[in-house]
Amino acid sequence: MRTHYDTLGVPKEASVEWVKRSYRTLVKTHHPDKFPDGSTAKDEAEERLREIISAYAVLSNPLRRASYDAKLSKPVVVRRELQPEHCARCGKPTTYWQAPKKVALCHVCAGAVA
Repeated sequence: MRTHYDTLGVPKEASVEWVKRSYRTLVKTHHPDKFPDGSTAKDEAEERLREIISAYAVLSNPLRRASYDAKLSKPVVVRRELQPEHCARCGKPTTYWQAPKKVALCHVCAGAVA
């Protein structure tokens, strides 16, 4: 995933002035008016310019930047695939999915216990 810092080519510790300098340089470089009309280069420059403007809007505002940095530093939650529990006696899958039970039993084994 590309971050706003990557888009502007600045480190996370960059000052607001450094962000502004990088923004202005990139806008001059990627401005769509520098490319011929109807070309793919112009379309790519327009898209790149939108990304640059969006990144600058976040990183130039101290409150938005703090919020963005907090969002970046959150750990990524990896969801694991749920697996059915297996009977403690026969090993067959039960109808429970990781239920908080002392011993998981299938329907056949549970009927034999009762």
